[in-house]
This record gives sequence, C-alpha cells and structure tokens, in this order.
Amino acid sequence: MLEKRNKGCVFAGSSGPWSICAQRVVNFPAAICAEHAHHCRVADLIRSTQPGGPMDPSHEYVRLSRTGPCACGSTHGDDEECLAENTAANADDALAGAMAQGMLHGLFPERGLRRAFVKTLGRAGALAALTALTPLTQLAAVAQERSSKGAPEKKRLAVGFLPITCATPLIYAEQLGLFPREGLELSLQKIAGIALIRDKMVNGELDISQQVMPVALAMSAGIGGAPIPARVMTVLNQNGNSLVLAMKHKGNRDPKNWKGFKFAVPFEQSHQMLQLRHYLASAGLDADRDVSYRVVPPSEYVSNLRVGNIDGFFGGEPGGQRAVYEGAGFIHLVSSEIWPEHPCCSVTATEAWIKAHPNSFMAAYRAIIAASLHVSEPANRAGMAKILAQPQYLNQPETVVDQVLTGRYADGLGNVKTLPRRIDFQPFPHYSSAVWLLTQMRRWNMIKEDLDYKGLARQVMLATDAKRLIEERGGRAPEVGFRKETILGKSFDSDHPAEYLKSLGRA
Repeated sequence: MLEKRNKGCVFAGSSGPWSICAQRVVNFPAAICAEHAHHCRVADLIRSTQPGGPMDPSHEYVRLSRTGPCACGSTHGDDEECLAENTAANADDALAGAMAQGMLHGLFPERGLRRAFVKTLGRAGALAALTALTPLTQLAAVAQERSSKGAPEKKRLAVGFLPITCATPLIYAEQLGLFPREGLELSLQKIAGIALIRDKMVNGELDISQQVMPVALAMSAGIGGAPIPARVMTVLNQNGNSLVLAMKHKGNRDPKNWKGFKFAVPFEQSHQMLQLRHYLASAGLDADRDVSYRVVPPSEYVSNLRVGNIDGFFGGEPGGQRAVYEGAGFIHLVSSEIWPEHPCCSVTATEAWIKAHPNSFMAAYRAIIAASLHVSEPANRAGMAKILAQPQYLNQPETVVDQVLTGRYADGLGNVKTLPRRIDFQPFPHYSSAVWLLTQMRRWNMIKEDLDYKGLARQVMLATDAKRLIEERGGRAPEVGFRKETILGKSFDSDHPAEYLKSLGRA
C-alpha cells in the first residue's frame, strides 16, 4: 500500500522508455495510470499480463522464461536472486535487494512473469522501477530499526483517557489494534477528572495518560508542589472547546457585563482557565476579582448549568453541544474564535517512566502517532461518532458527538453553524503554544517567578521526536521552532516571552 496522494502514475521522473508523471497511486498495480492517457511502461507491463497479452502466463515468451538461464543473461538462480545479488555490495544493499525480491513476488506471482519483467528492463531497470514504486531505502531503514529494537520492558500498558472528544486518537488506537502491532497490550481506562488522571499517572497507576494542556508544563515547573518532570508525546487535538452560558443569559452577550458570574473550568492550570481569563481581561474585566471559578469534571458541566450552580463553563466538547442538546445553555463562542488551532489535550508520560521503559515508550509513541494520523483524515470520520458515543467511551448521544466532529452544529440560539475545523487531531506539539500557556500561568501568578519559558517548552514538548515519527508514517509535520500564535486577533511571538509579559504589565 503506497502513501495516499493523488491518483495517477508513480513515476516522478525517468529516462529511456519511462514516461514522466509527478503523481502517485493509492494501490499498485490496479490504479496505476487509471486517469492518465500518456504512455506508461509499467502500466503496459501490467496490462500485458492479461489474457492474450505478451506476458500472459500461457504466452510462448513467458513459458520459455520459466526454465533455463536467468532473464538477465547470467546462470545464477532465480530472478529474485538476481536482484538481490545486484544490490549486495554491503549489508544495507542486501536488505534492499531482499525487499525488492519480496515486492517482485507480490507484483508478479508467476515465476515466468518475474523473469520476463527483469529481462525486459534489465536488473538495474527492474530495481529502479521497484524503488520508484516504494522507497525501498526508507523501508530498509525501518526494517533495520525494528530489528534492532529491544523488547518492550512492559507489554501491558495502562493508558488513561477523559470522556471527551479530545480522546479520539487514544480510542482509535484501541479500535484499530495499533498497540498490539507494536508488541503491546492496551488497557484503556476512562477517568472522570483531570486532577484524578494526573494523580494516577504520577503514582504509577497509569503508564501514559491524556492530560489537558498545560498540565505537563505545570508538573515540570513544580506548580503546587515539587517538580515532576513530564513529557508531552503528542497533542491529541486542536480546538474542540466552547464557552457556554446558561439560557437565562442569552440576552447578555457582552463580557463587560459579566461581573459576578461563576464559571466552571476543568482544572486550575488548564488552557480553558487561561483562555477564559485572557478573554475576560481583554474585555476589561478583572479576571481575578470580577468573576469566580469552580473546578468541575467535564461530565458535570451540564448538570451544574441546568440547576443554576454556574452561569457558564469553558470546557472540552461534547460538553457545549450536550448543553445545547438538553436546552440548558447556548454556545457563546467556540475556542478557535479566541485562539485558532490551539492545543487542547496531550498524551503525557513522566520522565521517570520513560527512562524506566524506553522500548515500551517508543512502541506506544508509534501507535499513538499512527492513530492520530488516521483520525486527522476527514475521509476517516465516517462512522466515528457512533464509535465514540458508546458507553465505554464518551457515553453521549451520537448526534451530539457528530456535530462536534463534522463542525455543523446548532448553537442553542436557533442558528446552525458550519465550522469544518471545529476539532482537529494534528499530533505535533508546538513549542509556541507551550510558551504562551507558561506566560499566562506567570501572568495570573500560578508561576510565582520568571523562568526559562523557551527552555521548559523544549524540555517538555517532544517536538523533534514527534516530527520524525509523523514523517516516518507518511504524515506532514511543521518545522521545529518557536512560531507566532494568534490570540484574539493579536500576534504572539513565542521567541520573546519576556517582552510579551512586560506588555501585559507583568515585568
């Protein structure tokens, strides 16, 4: 199975009889040149194996090729040995030749077809053709890497998740069986609240867990206690949150008028708390004194809103959509209106666990990256809501989850809105988002004194490792570095956090 790109011919460049085409196919050989009229030598070779074609197994040329000297003109064994011998100058080349041999078997099951293919193109041409179809050198590198890996120190991993749509990659890692493919057993455990899932990871009940950003940063900085170094392996999702108000406030949409409001958030050091504070402060409120906050598990947002314990909440979906579904509240705004493409949750492990289980860690890392790349493809979203809505996962009405995933949703005020990227699942952990979250924790005195914001971001966010694993699996990852973020329409330069804090009046 080749990397999914555009349909068409596999060859990006050529010499001799090969035609030139810069596109790739989904499957070889069925789809090759399916939408092209130009001459393609490999397509002709494949088509020629059909009944009556020159490489039809019953054809005289192919029949004679089944016996006698190799099609390359030498007297050594089969054509596959010919390809392997042609590349066996060293161990790496021998491995590439062996992979070419296996590919040749898959494309041409008949020995006569294989011999005819090699005779038509010659040894070098045959190997070049196979390499053009699949990057054999990259596959060889992967094969060598896997052969050199040690066995997982711990095979059965306890992985915690929160029952919100952010957990989709972890849920699909289970659904797709990605952990067993890496030699691991997955014990996926649903945990109700952020403090609890953090504590279970710290005390070793969970090996790896979903954590709301910026919990790993707060742990590593020692907020609330001694520092516990933690690492963000991937970001589970972008966006996917909403600021919801009780229906009694539908005529009060200006945050300047929200003095005295009580808001629920999932955790003190959460991006929801930090985004909400930033939003209120930008509207002219004193985010410390004019409103109050209550930490509430995501599953209890709507019930607290319905009985009047809170005026609103800022939390992960499907909480906001469930409030609309039950008529308990309306969506004042979605989180991407404050901070487009912000990170919500992460996959996190403590540094101590990683050092004690390096092979298990990398195996789990590969599985989680693969799951994230799968769910990030819009084409794979069909049927996703039905799976996520199940009781063992989110335990929500399917229509509620579907509105979050598709981005076509009711806002509770009689409007149906369309926002295709209401939630996304790109796994790359940006340093810049970590820096902004750290500056906000300093701004609101959660971090008591200045620190090396960029240094801590580099330490916690495993951007380099994530980039490598994403690209190894055919995904696209941005460059590792400190980019600019846009929050409430203003640019934040993560390369200069101290200057940003000064602009806020925090020296």
